[in-house]
Amino acid sequence: MHRAIIFLTSLALAASPALAQTPKPVAADSNAGKKALLSDDVVTVRNLSRAEVVFGLPLVDDDGMAIGTVQRLAGNDVIVSDGTAQYRLPFTQLYAFSKDGADRFASRIPKAKLRPEPAQ
Repeated sequence: MHRAIIFLTSLALAASPALAQTPKPVAADSNAGKKALLSDDVVTVRNLSRAEVVFGLPLVDDDGMAIGTVQRLAGNDVIVSDGTAQYRLPFTQLYAFSKDGADRFASRIPKAKLRPEPAQ
């Protein structure tokens, strides 16, 4: 019995490097990269710069649900209004993605989790 366990263990250890190999990254400017980027399933995501977060910029959540438009920056937060309430989003939770050839701007926090800011 011990020989069988040792044999199986040694087989597993010998096979591990072969199974653990990961594919090499594909460069975006290679033929394979260009072909992959043409897929409708590919979405390019990037961080926002503070200069892009301007008054009136529309924001959606990860599911594409409209959150509102940017009203102003407040330190490291962004104040967004949906016309009835204002919400405070951490700047670090915003990102941009390209879809249909245009940049879209989104929040990693869904609108359902946002709480309205108290009236001033």
